[in-house]
Amino acid sequence: MPVQKLFANPSIAAWIEECDFVLYQRMMRIISSLTLQVVPKPVLDTLRNISERLIPHIRESFQGQPRHVVQAKEAPATIFAGLLDRALRVNLTAHAAANMLSNPANRDMMYLDWITMVRIRKVAESVPTRAMDDVVNLLLNEIRDLLDPQNVPWEIECLTLYGDVLLRNGRSSNDSASDDTSAQNVLDRWVIFLRSLTTRFPYATPADVVWCVQRVGTEVMRDITIAQGKSFGSWWVTKCWIDEMISFLAEQGGFIQSRSSAPAARDLPKSSVVANQDASRQSSRLSSGSDELNVSKASQPQPDRAPFPNQLDPAQQDPLHDDSAIGIRTPEEEFPMDKFEFQQDRGQDLQLGLDQSLQ
Repeated sequence: MPVQKLFANPSIAAWIEECDFVLYQRMMRIISSLTLQVVPKPVLDTLRNISERLIPHIRESFQGQPRHVVQAKEAPATIFAGLLDRALRVNLTAHAAANMLSNPANRDMMYLDWITMVRIRKVAESVPTRAMDDVVNLLLNEIRDLLDPQNVPWEIECLTLYGDVLLRNGRSSNDSASDDTSAQNVLDRWVIFLRSLTTRFPYATPADVVWCVQRVGTEVMRDITIAQGKSFGSWWVTKCWIDEMISFLAEQGGFIQSRSSAPAARDLPKSSVVANQDASRQSSRLSSGSDELNVSKASQPQPDRAPFPNQLDPAQQDPLHDDSAIGIRTPEEEFPMDKFEFQQDRGQDLQLGLDQSLQ
């Protein structure tokens, strides 16, 4: 068959893989819009079955095809299945977080525990030194708008740094970030904030951003736990959703930009390339110079050093001569028994001295 002949050519694997990447990327753009939506359970079950059975289905369907064809089909499907599973985890945790964040009383308690229990400087120590000041400024200016508390006692907030930031911005404690406090709007504020982290920290890679967000959340939960904060449950559910969401955003962004499963080749720095070239040139120059001068690699006798003794010819040695035991003393020679024996004369002298002392 013409198709079988086409599949037999290994060069078609790259084309198959790129086509599947385009297909899965379009599907992921559709699925990503469902992460914060209320999805019926049959739809969730279908998506979960796809994420779990996609790879076995491909292996079974392409069982008789060449190995490079199966690998080209498996690579993008594996990434898509993992990303689909991540999207389902985001959807499940988003519902739990929305139940907590849509309640104004919960948001008020979460904000009060944050400003009174979380040591922001200690939290900033969990990220690299370069980002510590940026993290502090970000949390001081953004956490109130993200939580959007409705009723916070000013006599408590004014004693914290967050009250100073609020006064500096010309706002009052009763100002609200948004009039719409629905669950969808509350989660959207957090998603917009998470998407903006790459521009707020341009020197950090997406992997660094994901790691730092998770570390900051862990430090916050530790402070609230130690201080026995009443909003521990609400913060824990919110942290679970934030961790899943930031991981999904990073993985989705990398997947959308990919065209192949092979890692991108990274060029070496020019300085290292030049150094390697100089080292190779120097070594080749030294080797060529030694060849021209016919320099022997054997050690030469030095005028101020004693020559190393030459090895004796085995044929010149006496066949009856055996020096394998030179310098080895036997136990009888090393530990003679006579020095451990009791001497009779010495015993008589001791007995005589004892009798005289008794008299």
